[in-house]
Amino acid sequence: MGEIRYLANRDLSKHDVLDRIVAEARSNAGLWLMVKERAMEMRALKSELGRLGGDASDMGRSFPARLTPTIAELTEELLSTIFGSCPPDMLPRAQAALLLAAESELDADTARPT
Repeated sequence: MGEIRYLANRDLSKHDVLDRIVAEARSNAGLWLMVKERAMEMRALKSELGRLGGDASDMGRSFPARLTPTIAELTEELLSTIFGSCPPDMLPRAQAALLLAAESELDADTARPT
């Protein structure tokens, strides 16, 4: 996995940093596949929860994460590889950016004619 050392000295709240994190994840085929699997898992859990009449806040209690490592663990490992250490508030934002990018890619894949 490549390093993005020069980002360590930049403002981590800028959107382009999240874009670079997503690009870094996409450049690692195995990692990106796991992120897409987690996005698919989240979709399945939300669908099941909707079928049962719950809401998103019940998801963590009702359906424990089935895939390991979790998306949080994958994101934390990616960020520690890129930055060494980064502010704790960066983890959920990076996780959300990774899941959003994976979901967008999954949507694009299902929209393509076969």
